[in-house]
Amino acid sequence: MLISLLEKQTPLIDVRAPIEFKKGSLPTSVNLPILLDDERHQVGKTYKKLGSGPATDLGFNLVSGDLKEKRVKKWLNFISDNPSAQIYCARGGQRSKIAQEWIAEQGVNIPKIEGGFKSLRNECLDFIDKACSDEKKWIVIAGMTGTNKTGIISLLNNGIDLEGLANHRGSAFGGFETPQPSPIDFENSLACNYVQIKNKTVIFEDESRTIGRLVIPEKFYNRIISSEIVIINEPIDVRVDHIYKEYVHDALVNQTNDDLKSKLSDQLSKISKRLGMDNFIKINEQLQIAFQKDSRESHHIWIHELLTNYYDKMYHYQLEKKKDRCIFSGSWKEVKKYLT
Repeated sequence: MLISLLEKQTPLIDVRAPIEFKKGSLPTSVNLPILLDDERHQVGKTYKKLGSGPATDLGFNLVSGDLKEKRVKKWLNFISDNPSAQIYCARGGQRSKIAQEWIAEQGVNIPKIEGGFKSLRNECLDFIDKACSDEKKWIVIAGMTGTNKTGIISLLNNGIDLEGLANHRGSAFGGFETPQPSPIDFENSLACNYVQIKNKTVIFEDESRTIGRLVIPEKFYNRIISSEIVIINEPIDVRVDHIYKEYVHDALVNQTNDDLKSKLSDQLSKISKRLGMDNFIKINEQLQIAFQKDSRESHHIWIHELLTNYYDKMYHYQLEKKKDRCIFSGSWKEVKKYLT
């Protein structure tokens, strides 16, 4: 089965064009194209006008001599570093076959994945679908904002960090400077993470179905929201300080005070209607003052206000619908101990 390649984290050479790779790939793959985007475009136009033969001839003409040697050398270097590597293109057809032959000319043999990326992608989707009804036990970590649920997930060998896979922390303030992956990349990474878990229990963090602009597959999400939960209970001062460290202190490593202030203010405005205009104005003013004073204590003020007037109220409402699924609650350390 192709899924075994993902389970073993087999290194993969993806010879598709960069534009194809960007739309979706596999976590263990590296893009070493046989045709670059413009070359693929030229070959594609020729194929439509003149057919397969002339298109193939054009491809050989475009990638020949020194250029061919450079691309083959990149493949060989990767194989040298990753002897178990395999190679594929879009559908396991001509591009990967030609690349495989060129590599063989240098005395190196590499397996080609039949069906290419399309087959690997379908395998990931099939696996996600089957995971929704497998025999593993799923447990979801819940807790108010700032209880560091992700911190526990990161310590577990049977935890799947959905926010990490989505490169987003899930809230209105959850975006990073780096972009989120494509939906295909997100789903493929989810399948690859799940297949590697040998434990009979899988741990997730409580999430909305959307994480930033990405959407958890419907059947997968439906199982998450019907699974048992454990709840982290931490004092508000601990939660406020955790939010400060993650969203302000650590965020300032890669951006200026003014840039972060503008970003947080913009994100705050996105929830202004739900927050209420009076609360929005008050918290935004506190945020501006905090960046002027540039102190932990001043940031704690607006964060405390935001938690108590928005996130905590929302959590209490949501918890009422989940409390019958709760199997354990305790402090961060107690929940960590329970899950390990």
